[in-house]
Amino acid sequence: MRKHGLKWQKMRTSNFMARWLKRKAPDDVNNAGNSHQQAANVTTATPEDINFEEEIQFDPGKRKEMRAYHPNLRESIRRKYLVNGPCQPRTLDFPLSRIGERNRRFNPAWFDEFGNWLEYSESTDRAYCFTCFLFRDPTKKEAGYKSFVIDGWNCWNNKDRLKEHVGDVGSLHNVALKKCDDLLQREQHVDVALHRQLDTSKNAYFVRLNGAIDTARLLLKQGLAFRGHNESKKSLNKGNYRELFNCLAEHDAALGKAMTIDAVDNSLLVSSDIQKDIVKCFADEILHSILEEIGHGVFCLLVDESRDVSCKEQMAVVLRYVDNHGLVKESFVGLVHVKETTSSNLKSCIDSLFAKFKLSLKQVRGQGYDGASNMRGEFNGLQSLIMRENSSAYYVHCFAHQLQLVVVAVARKHTGIAEFFSKISTLLNVVGGSSKRRDMIRDINMTEVSKALGCGLLKTGTGLNQEQCLQRPGDTRWSSHYKSLRSLVNLFQTIIKVLEFVEKEDKDGKARGVLVYFQSFEFVFYLHLMLTILTITNTLSMALQRKDQDIINAVNCVRSTKSHLDKVRRDGWEKLLGEVYAFCSKHDIFKLEMDEAYIDPTRPRKKTEITNKHHFQVDCFNEDFDVDKLMSLAELYPSDFDSNDLKDLNAELFLYINDVLEDDRFVNLQTIVELSQKMSRDAFQP
Repeated sequence: MRKHGLKWQKMRTSNFMARWLKRKAPDDVNNAGNSHQQAANVTTATPEDINFEEEIQFDPGKRKEMRAYHPNLRESIRRKYLVNGPCQPRTLDFPLSRIGERNRRFNPAWFDEFGNWLEYSESTDRAYCFTCFLFRDPTKKEAGYKSFVIDGWNCWNNKDRLKEHVGDVGSLHNVALKKCDDLLQREQHVDVALHRQLDTSKNAYFVRLNGAIDTARLLLKQGLAFRGHNESKKSLNKGNYRELFNCLAEHDAALGKAMTIDAVDNSLLVSSDIQKDIVKCFADEILHSILEEIGHGVFCLLVDESRDVSCKEQMAVVLRYVDNHGLVKESFVGLVHVKETTSSNLKSCIDSLFAKFKLSLKQVRGQGYDGASNMRGEFNGLQSLIMRENSSAYYVHCFAHQLQLVVVAVARKHTGIAEFFSKISTLLNVVGGSSKRRDMIRDINMTEVSKALGCGLLKTGTGLNQEQCLQRPGDTRWSSHYKSLRSLVNLFQTIIKVLEFVEKEDKDGKARGVLVYFQSFEFVFYLHLMLTILTITNTLSMALQRKDQDIINAVNCVRSTKSHLDKVRRDGWEKLLGEVYAFCSKHDIFKLEMDEAYIDPTRPRKKTEITNKHHFQVDCFNEDFDVDKLMSLAELYPSDFDSNDLKDLNAELFLYINDVLEDDRFVNLQTIVELSQKMSRDAFQP
C-alpha cells in the first residue's frame, strides 16, 4: 500500500514537471517570435483599432463579453455603453413562454422596480444585468454570472431571482454597480485628479519661471552679477539672483505660493544652469531681433579688443546699420574668444561668427578698428584681408580715437606741456596712491564747501556741490584728460594743502617737487591752455561717439571745431591770459609780467632775449597747435551698382534731385538721418 502511494506520488510529480517544463519543438521555437509579435500587436492596440459602431450593440443578446476586448479598450467601451444606457424596450409586445402549466412573459414594470441595471434582449427573449456585463469579474462565476451576463435569464415566474441577484451591500452585483457609478463620476477618477494635480504643478512652474525671468531681466538691465560666493541654504547672502528672487516671492503672493507647490530643490529655478539658460534665451532673442532688422541689408563691422579680468583675449563685435525706420543703430552681437591676435586668426573668427549668424562679408560696407598694425595693416592687416573679398568694405579708423591721440600727441610735442602732464601723473601717484590721502582730499573739500555755503559763495540745489575726486587720465579714454584737468581746477586749493601735509609729515621729495611746480605761473598757464583746447575737442569727441552719428554731422562738427580753434588762436590770447591772472590772484600765485624778459627755468642764468609774452603767446599758444593735424576724414566711394546701373545713374540722379527740390516734404531736412527717416516713413520714390 505504501509502495503504491509512493508510485502514484512520483507519477503525479512527473506529470506536473512534464506539463510545466515541456521541451519546445523546433516549430515552437520558430513560431515563438510570431507569438510574441501577436501578443505585442494585441497589447499595443488602441481604441482606433476597432469600429465602435459595429462593436457597440444595443441588444444585450448580441454583445461580446467584456473580457473579449483588449484591456486598453475596455474603459472606452464601457463609456460608450454607459452613454447609450441599458436596453429597456417598454412598448415591445413581449412573447409568451410556457413555464409549467401557464404561459409567462417578461414584465416591463420590472424596469421601474429594479432600476437601470435590468435589460431585455428581443433577439433571445431573455433578461440581462447591464452593470454586471460591464464590471463583473469573469473569474467569479457565482451569483448568476452565467444567467445574467452570458446566457441570460428567462424564469419569468420567479421574480425573487432578480432580488437574489442584487443581494446585499457587498454582493458582486453591487460592487459592479459601484464601479459603474465611479466611472460616471469623472471628477473622482484617479487620472482626473492626477491631471488636476499636474495642471496645478504646471501653473506653479510657469509662475516660478516668470519670476526667474523677471529677476534675470532686472539683473541684466542693471549690469549686476548673478552668482554669490556662498549660495547654500545657511548663507546670509546667496547672491543677487537668489536674493532678488526670494524678495519677489515675499512681495508677490502668487509667486510665494508657487514656491511651496512641488517646488523641490530641483524645481526652484535658481540653479546656475537655469540662470545661464535664461540669460542665453535673452541673448538669443535680442540677437534674433538685430539680425532680423539687418536682413539682407548692408552694415558696417566694428571690432575691438575686450580682454576680461582673467586675461582671456576676446574680440568684441559690433554691427552698425540703418533700420527700417531710417535710424542708425550700433548693436553689440557677441564676444569671440581668440587664441592669438594675428590678422588671419581674427579674420577666421569673423568668418565663423558670420556663418553662425548667416551673414556675408559681401554685406559689409565699412570697417572700424583701432590703429594697431594687425588691424589697419595695408597688406596683411584685417582690413586688407576683408577688402580682398569685398572691395566696398572701406576701412575707417575711429575718428574719436584719432582725435584724442592727435590732441594729446601734438600737445606733448611741446616740452613744457609734456612736463605738465608728467607732473599731473606724479600728483596722482603721490595723492591718489594712498586711501588716507584720498580721504584727506574729501574731508578738506567738504570743509571748504561748507564754509563757502555758509558765506553764500555757493548755491544749494539738486546735483550741486557733489563730492569730487581726481581722475587718472588715459590716452584711450576720450574725456579723461578733460575731466582730470577740470577736477584739478576745482580741487586746486585742497590738493595744495594735501601736498603740504605730505611734504611735512612724510618728507616726500616728489610731493615737494610737485608742490613747487603747481604754485608756478607756468603750471597755471599750461593748465588753462590745455583746458581751453580740451573743452573744445571734448565736445567733438562726444559727438563723434554718438551711435546715430552720420557723416554729414561729423563733417560739420569737425569744421566747427577747427573754426573754433582758429578763432581761439587768433582772438583767444587776452581771454586766456585774463583767466590765468584771475586764478593766480585767487590762489596767491606769483604773476609774471608779460613785458619782462623770459627766464628759462632750466637755465636761469642764461639770457633768452625774449619776453614772457613772446614765450607764452608765440612759442606755447600759437606755434605747436596746427588745427589741420587734428582730424582728417576718409572719403567713401560705394560700389553697389553694376556697369548697366551706372550708365543710367547720372540721368536718374538729376530727376531725383529735381523731384526732391520741388517736394515740400523735404524742405527742412538737415541731416542724412532725417532724410533716411523721411524716406522710410513716406516711402518716397521720385
